[in-house]
Amino acid sequence: MSFKGYALSVKGASHEEAGEGCQDSARFYIGEDFAVAAVSDGHGSEKHFRSAAGSEMATRIAIRSICDFCERNSGLDKIFPENPANTARRIAANIICGWNSEIAAHIGLLPLNEREKKIVEKHGGISAEVMYGATLIVAGLTKNGCFGLQIGDGSLCALDGDKMVFPMPEDSKLVGNLTTSLCDSDAIGNFRYFYRGGGFSGIMLSSDGLINSFKNEADFLKFGKRVLTAVSEGATSQLAEHLKTRSRCGSRDDISVAAIKAN
Repeated sequence: MSFKGYALSVKGASHEEAGEGCQDSARFYIGEDFAVAAVSDGHGSEKHFRSAAGSEMATRIAIRSICDFCERNSGLDKIFPENPANTARRIAANIICGWNSEIAAHIGLLPLNEREKKIVEKHGGISAEVMYGATLIVAGLTKNGCFGLQIGDGSLCALDGDKMVFPMPEDSKLVGNLTTSLCDSDAIGNFRYFYRGGGFSGIMLSSDGLINSFKNEADFLKFGKRVLTAVSEGATSQLAEHLKTRSRCGSRDDISVAAIKAN
């Protein structure tokens, strides 16, 4: 089995107008017998002033953790079916540990500037993790299955035959603008996951800026299927401009998409 992948982040319309950077990150990796993708959305509020760096770290470390875990355990198809919950928790723990280590190194190399120090003082102190706060979705396809882990908002949809579905369990903690996060004190307990042996031939991960640009879930799932078709056919050249239009006419937020298609 072979895989094709795609990943893209576009700056939201509100950030364009304010002269701010994109706080999302998306990436993918295709290995010998598996493929993995990740999307992270950096929190936009004042106290998360380094969330753009936090989201970049999150996607990079998530994919690295999956690859390391695969190498140490002789492949994902061997370890996931044996105990999906334990496997997901171990991967989540590796991601959190790696993310926190990257934050410590980043602050060591780039100490807080005067503007950032004033924000910390204004809030009576801010932990390093909160400064870099971000959500994360990471998911992958193997020869024999599909898995995903998620903390925070955003969407993961999968192609089941000719129908797109949402395989990830819902999170009751996501209410309104509230979201769980990698910077939570109980981040490992806030990860949710799924594993399915066989069945899915494609996955699309996206930050909440995308689904919030659609009128309903049905239209969003139709779009997800079109994205997977475009990835499979190598016809993604127009997607960046389309996502910018989606943001401008919809959520006005950053939008990230990462997709894997089995061929």
